[in-house]
Amino acid sequence: MGSSAIAERVAGLLDRTPPFDRLPPGERRSLLGEVVIRYFEPGEVILQPGQTAHDYLYLVESGVVRLTDSETRRLVDECGEGDVFGSYGLVRGGPLPYEARVVEPAVCCLLGAERFRRLYEDHDAFAAFFDSDLSAYIRASRVPLDASGARLLFGTRLGEVVRRDPVICSPGTPVREAARAMRERGADAAVVVRDGRVAGVLSDADLRNRVVAEAAPAGTPVELVMNRDVVRLREDAPVFEALMAIMQRRAEHVVVTDGGGSALIGVVSDQDITRAQGHSPAFMVERIERAGSASELQGMHAEKAALLIRLYRQGVQPDDLITINTEINDRLMLRVLALVEEEAGTPPLPWAWLSLGSEGRREMSLLTDQDNALIYADPASPGEAEAAESWFRSFAERANAALAEAGFALCAGEVMARNPRWRRTLSGWKETFRRWVLQSEAQELMEAGIFFDLRGLYGEGALVEELKAGIAAALERERLFLPFMVRNALSHRPPLSFFRRFVLDRSGRYRHTFDVKAQGLRPVVDLARAFAMQVLYLDSANTADRLRHVARTLPEMRQTAENALDAYNYLSELRFVHHLEAIERGEEPNNRIDPDRLTRTQQSMLKVVFQTVQDVQSTAAHRYGLSLGL
Repeated sequence: MGSSAIAERVAGLLDRTPPFDRLPPGERRSLLGEVVIRYFEPGEVILQPGQTAHDYLYLVESGVVRLTDSETRRLVDECGEGDVFGSYGLVRGGPLPYEARVVEPAVCCLLGAERFRRLYEDHDAFAAFFDSDLSAYIRASRVPLDASGARLLFGTRLGEVVRRDPVICSPGTPVREAARAMRERGADAAVVVRDGRVAGVLSDADLRNRVVAEAAPAGTPVELVMNRDVVRLREDAPVFEALMAIMQRRAEHVVVTDGGGSALIGVVSDQDITRAQGHSPAFMVERIERAGSASELQGMHAEKAALLIRLYRQGVQPDDLITINTEINDRLMLRVLALVEEEAGTPPLPWAWLSLGSEGRREMSLLTDQDNALIYADPASPGEAEAAESWFRSFAERANAALAEAGFALCAGEVMARNPRWRRTLSGWKETFRRWVLQSEAQELMEAGIFFDLRGLYGEGALVEELKAGIAAALERERLFLPFMVRNALSHRPPLSFFRRFVLDRSGRYRHTFDVKAQGLRPVVDLARAFAMQVLYLDSANTADRLRHVARTLPEMRQTAENALDAYNYLSELRFVHHLEAIERGEEPNNRIDPDRLTRTQQSMLKVVFQTVQDVQSTAAHRYGLSLGL
């Protein structure tokens, strides 16, 4: 083979192999004249255990090289095309703890130690890869925001889009004068200031709904009709933060202050963002709020998917898309429940709708069904109990049906409020959780796991808090429950073999794929739940919140929790993008991923991530005296 052909093969290998693919193109091309191509025979030892001279990084172009621990003789890794070895000595120094022996005829590209060190010092992603720093490598490997929509949301600060010199009035200003000033200035809001501090915002909507519609006198002081729940952000906050605040707090405007947070700069509305960016998630939320029936919400899921695809193509990062998806889903469900309650009339007792599983954790993807339950206050008499159950049964059946009509599929396992098993009184739910904690049967625990992810979505929050207090009390009394929960979490293993190869389905519809939800996300979700139960953390069921809390409260588990969070975030984003791209192709999204359809970088990252999950499981098994062999 000629030298030009060899150079072309090496260039292609560098272009598709992590972490070289993260280097600037010019840097990669410069390596072509510096790497040395070597051929190795089967049985040849490339690196000797104990050697202290570390001259090269080895990149396998073809063949197989096996790395074996020098003391235990245990297999460390088996390197094939695109794999690298030899970095241990280059990064850490000292005697090499493994042997590198050729198994099949191998061709390797050798990068000299001095050149490796320059790359290691100059490029964060390159260094993070060899430091096994998962979070740093993910951060450094992210695609730069290079599209207009993404630049606006994340690269643009509020100070760049704010409407400066806003209409300002005092609390005692008559609404007539405030409205006139807004009209003259072409503004849709006025900021109400008392003693130099923002006291509220008067919007066009306030004038329509609280003055005109109520026939309030023109001399009414603005403080009686203004919105006092003011969203304030500093001018250096990203536009995305304002957009999320508008969605989550149902605000029409954001008051923008200077960097110190005191001086008023101006006002930003969702329409300001939309005019600059295009269609906005907040507009969708506004339409949801105005819907008069569940059928009006029917097409929202498809619209939401189209919106998320558009934002993704603009360069918005997957974790932010997941946040937007969760917020829109919550608003859809809240509106459906409110509409059904309006039709059903006054409930006989205080009650609350419980979101479970991914809904409860605020981790819903684009492929999810309903998981919910219902709790209501304890009746005072048998007659009240019978009437209450009749009312809530009818309500739950209508609510589940309406949610399905709005796009949330019915649960095949009937984990829904219409199922009498999951529609109980407060005392009934307390007893159910107490029994789960005491009995700890494996099968029942698998079914009950998602109930420990509960979140009060609609209704009386006090009932949910009282239930959580009952769960915490049961967990505190019965600590033997935790090993059973951990054992359940260890039953799902990542699809990575001892030889660091993907373990894939060999036949059937999903041949040559793995299930990213069951084999990747679920082990982390289940362990995060178990860790949270250990420290009685019930404030949030969100996996990231649980792991962050564990990292703060259990110093010995800090690194494990942080590693688990890095792995979870990567897998969650990978799954979400997988769903988006399936929808964009007109296919039904699923959780099955074929590694061959991923880039070399993604394949490499997945192996690191799955190894991280395995390490977290090993730590959990050791902590609770369990065996991974189960």
